[in-house]
Amino acid sequence: MPEPVVPLHLPHGPAILAVDGGGTKTLAVRVGPDASVQAQQVTRGCNPFDQPDWQAILTDLVSPLASGVQAAAFGVAGYGENRETGRQLQAHVQQLFPATPASLTNDVDMACIGAFAGGAGVLLLSGTGSMAWASDGVGQTARVGGWGPVFGDEGSAYWIGRKALQRVCQAMDGRAPEAQPFARQICAAMNWPDTNPAALDALLGWYNQQDRPRPAIAHCARLIDDMAEAGCPEARALITQAAQHLAVLVQTARTRFSDHDLPWSYAGSVFKSTLLRTTLTDLCGAPQPPRLPPVGGGLVQAARLAGWPIDAEWIARLAHALNT
Repeated sequence: MPEPVVPLHLPHGPAILAVDGGGTKTLAVRVGPDASVQAQQVTRGCNPFDQPDWQAILTDLVSPLASGVQAAAFGVAGYGENRETGRQLQAHVQQLFPATPASLTNDVDMACIGAFAGGAGVLLLSGTGSMAWASDGVGQTARVGGWGPVFGDEGSAYWIGRKALQRVCQAMDGRAPEAQPFARQICAAMNWPDTNPAALDALLGWYNQQDRPRPAIAHCARLIDDMAEAGCPEARALITQAAQHLAVLVQTARTRFSDHDLPWSYAGSVFKSTLLRTTLTDLCGAPQPPRLPPVGGGLVQAARLAGWPIDAEWIARLAHALNT
């Protein structure tokens, strides 16, 4: 993806806009009829359940890109999980584009459309949270998981980070002495003391200083994967458990359709893990590389809303533009 940039003067002529609003970041991309990227902008996450000022985040992100847009598509984390929040999101999108066709869906639905370019398949998302979203390509969809950090998000970056820090607590207070080497590695990486009570005092102090503790804990998953790649048994076990949880999402989503062998694809930071991808391949079969990134699914939706004639060649040009 090119570096986020908004030109001083946007190109004249028709354009579409897509917004991929996740829990950690929100990306807006403006595209012309030839599938070229005219402008893009990125900011912090806009999940209404995490960000009280989500409306201001979306307004500040979209407003510089909105002139001349023929259609817009929004995929926002948390949409569809609560009726009142959904109504507020719909009202705000309508306010942003009062005279322009605009669609609103969950960010994982948008990612699924992108991964399969509107075709059938199961999109497995694992970033700050986790969820599987399946589509038969003709309008029927199914959701599995994604019930937030308290009730779900198994196998996500947050889940990995929370489990790892929980293990540090257990090692340091004596419940899991066998996890001491694992805990000391984490303490060293975080610049914490590695003996109790100083270690737990540092951990709790770090947590209490976080403005957004959920993304901060999710960020720890990268450290755990690095430890797993270096051969740490506890870290490898944790990444493997995460993959097993994610495999259940894919397998369950497949059972919701008559074709139980729907292809699957993926999106999200957790899939940077080689061990996790390898374990998932063993459990679910080889994934299909995403044809478009998540925001590309929104651009496909917006192009259809605008009545643009999109085909395989247009999608290929869009994929190249988004990945250049």
